[in-house]
Amino acid sequence: MKKTFRSFVFWSIILAVLEIYMHQIGQDSKSIVLIHLNPVLRIISRSDIVSAFMNSGLQVSSGTIIGHISIYWYIGSIVTLIIYGLILDGFRYLLRRISNSQNKRNQKFTNSNL
Repeated sequence: MKKTFRSFVFWSIILAVLEIYMHQIGQDSKSIVLIHLNPVLRIISRSDIVSAFMNSGLQVSSGTIIGHISIYWYIGSIVTLIIYGLILDGFRYLLRRISNSQNKRNQKFTNSNL
């Protein structure tokens, strides 16, 4: 359980749920937090073909200016934030492996000098 709370994936899912909740209650009426602060979703929203696909899904009522949004935007937000979490967890794993291998190498060096 402790390991779960330290995971970037866990916190990115929590962040995605909070973004969606804020959007649903109308605190993000222009979709700035949901779409425009997420680089992948921002690029998608500026592409005509992909944006049309994202808007073609089931329309969910929300507190936005338009009054509804496609569920694909919510799914995209969750998926991209999970991917960001996986990337950050991967970086952390690699950094720990590198530091552990250097510590073992330093211990061998100090033990051979004694």
